[in-house]
Amino acid sequence: MAYEFSDHRSRSRGVAVLDRPHRPAIIDIEETRPPMAIELTDIAKRFGNFTALDHVTVRAHDGEFLALLGPSGSGKTTLLRIIAGLELADSGTLQFKGEDLSRRSAKDRRIGLVFQHYALFRHMTVFDNVAFGLRVKKRHERPTKPEIEERVHRLLRLVQLDRLADRYPGQLSGGQRQRVALARALAVEPELLLLDEPFGALDAKVRKELRRWLRQLHDEMGLTSIFVTHDQEEALELADRVVVMNEGRIEQVGTPVDVYDNPATPFVYQFIGNSNRFECQVMEGHISIAGHVVGASDEVLPNGPALAFVRPHDFDIRSAKGGLGIPAVIRNLFPAGTLLRIELKLASTEQIVEVEVERSHPNPELAPGRLIVLSPRTIKVFPSAPPPLAQIAPPVES
Repeated sequence: MAYEFSDHRSRSRGVAVLDRPHRPAIIDIEETRPPMAIELTDIAKRFGNFTALDHVTVRAHDGEFLALLGPSGSGKTTLLRIIAGLELADSGTLQFKGEDLSRRSAKDRRIGLVFQHYALFRHMTVFDNVAFGLRVKKRHERPTKPEIEERVHRLLRLVQLDRLADRYPGQLSGGQRQRVALARALAVEPELLLLDEPFGALDAKVRKELRRWLRQLHDEMGLTSIFVTHDQEEALELADRVVVMNEGRIEQVGTPVDVYDNPATPFVYQFIGNSNRFECQVMEGHISIAGHVVGASDEVLPNGPALAFVRPHDFDIRSAKGGLGIPAVIRNLFPAGTLLRIELKLASTEQIVEVEVERSHPNPELAPGRLIVLSPRTIKVFPSAPPPLAQIAPPVES
């Protein structure tokens, strides 16, 4: 359980999730939700003594863009491979639109799969790479040659590569190769699109351009997509909902705004967005950090040690002469666009703290070596010994 207090001066700051282009939202009301597309229930998978998935339940609605977000080893790619039929779960059920998907082989699941490293055939042209999945279909399922040509050119126009149909992968940029990989996955007209870190091998600018394009393509085609990433910015910008995973378990499921603004566990708070973590004391509802009372909560908080989290933009900086708060010494200042990032050291514990302020509001107190006091506007407090994840991070509700 977590507790939060915020004073009336707190204001929202610019976050990537809030800057996305407008698109229809999946409203979290049962009567208005699209039908369920895929349901994974109580999925478990072990590799020797290593537990990759610890009884995980995930559900995605028809037309939804769902992100599986977590660090390396969290189980997200293993879960994706089980959906694709490339791995078998040790236990649990997997249904797609009411059908037991585990009874289908990987090639019969009508799933499009896009990998991080493209997996294109280097000896084939762009056209032949996209057409490959259609040409290897069984004779009675295979489109005619004119139909294949029409579909491939239509997809290449969709991914803006029609003029490059005769080129080979080695003649393309990384972003262009990933578009070819996506067109190839779409050529077989999948019912479900799976993407495994598709932008991981690309530079930051190309990643940003491609993820906006991918989201638009998803909406235009009415796809159901599941996207694996360790990049929180990608997940927050692309997804309708985010499944945060850690050590084979689900920590939290929610909209991008919800997982950023209302983290359910300390792990989510530290993994999603930047944060400062403090050991604190709670006494009769008052929260103390480094021996200084920094706020009170209307919630009934258990007395004793706890963990407090504060976002870098949720601090006020005041003069040490006339302000209440946590004494700290400014170490460094780092301009970052419209923001000024400030690195400080707490006077009593020497803990390093990061604060962000607007550069458009100069503060004469901000200089290396200056003693100031920090006053948090919003704090999230968790008990030092939280209950097991299964109790505080339930699976996605249907």
